[in-house]
Amino acid sequence: MTALPPAEATQISNLEPNASSAYNVCLAFEHDAKTEKDVVRARLLGYLILHAPSLDALHEVVEKYKGRTPDYSDHSGHRSLIKDKMDLMTAIQEAPKDHKEAKIQALIRDGFKCVVTGIYDMEAEGIRGIDREDILRAGLVYTECTHIVPESTFFDVSRPSSPEKNDYSASVLAVLKHFGYDVEKLNGAKVHSLANVMTMQHDVREWFDRLEICFEATTVENRYHIQTFGRIRHVPATVTLMSSNPTTLPLPSPKLLALHAACAKVAHLSGAGVYIDKLDQDLDDLDVLADDGGSADVLNHALLRLMTDSVNVGA
Repeated sequence: MTALPPAEATQISNLEPNASSAYNVCLAFEHDAKTEKDVVRARLLGYLILHAPSLDALHEVVEKYKGRTPDYSDHSGHRSLIKDKMDLMTAIQEAPKDHKEAKIQALIRDGFKCVVTGIYDMEAEGIRGIDREDILRAGLVYTECTHIVPESTFFDVSRPSSPEKNDYSASVLAVLKHFGYDVEKLNGAKVHSLANVMTMQHDVREWFDRLEICFEATTVENRYHIQTFGRIRHVPATVTLMSSNPTTLPLPSPKLLALHAACAKVAHLSGAGVYIDKLDQDLDDLDVLADDGGSADVLNHALLRLMTDSVNVGA
C-alpha cells in the first residue's frame, strides 16, 4: 500500500484545477483516517484521480468529491447513479450458452496461443498452417477464454433468479456507464464479444483476473506494455496483439484494456487489493462471528464473494 503523492508532487501540479481540488480532499481524508479501511478508501479515490481510465471517469470522480470530504454513508448525491442502476436492472439477462464459441473464435484470432506468453494451445498440434517447429520452440499449454470485463458482472447462471446478484451487477454497470462506457455493447450475449475476450494460459488468466498484470497502451497501435504487480516473473515486457483476420475477428478493445489497467493500478497503489486478500484470509480463518461486530467487514466480503463467484463457466 503506497501513500498518496503530496500536493506539491509534479503529477499533482499537472492536474486541472477541479481535479487538483478533489485530490486535495482525498489527501485530507487520508490524513484524518482512523482505520485501515478509511485509509484504503482515501487512497482508492486519490489514485483513481491519478490513473483514471478516461476523461469521463476522471470528471465523474472529480465532480462528486471536489470540495468535500468523501462520506460513504451519504446517498444524497447518488440519484442519477441510482436511476441508471434501476434502468440497468431490467437489462441483466441470463447467460447465453456461447462461452465455448467465444473461446473458439478467440483462439483462431489469437493464433491458437496465449496472447501474453506466446505458448500454443494444446489444440494447435492439429491445426493446418501452424508450423510444428514453432510449436516445439514455444511449447504447449491449456488455454482459457479470458474476459476483460468479467461475464459475472452481467449474469447469474447458478439459479433461476438472484435479486442480490442482479443488484450488484446493475451497480457495477451504472458506475461503468457514468465513466463513459457503453455498457449495452457488453450486455447479454455481447459480453462474449471478441472486443472483451482474449486467449490466456491458466496462470496468466489468474494474474489478469486478480489485477496482478495489466496491459498499458504504448504509442504503437495494439502494442502494450505488460505491467506486473508483486512477484510475477517470466512475462514479456511488451506484447503486440494481432488478429488472424482483422475484418471478421476484431482485436480486444483498447478502452476496456485501459479500464482494466486503471483498476489494477488503483487496487495496487491504494492497498485495496491487499485489503481484500486480507479479508479473504480472515474469512478462511474465521470460525465464529465476533460478538462486538468486529467480523462485519469479513461477513460483508463473504456475501459479496458468494455473489460474484456464482457464475461457473467452462474454460
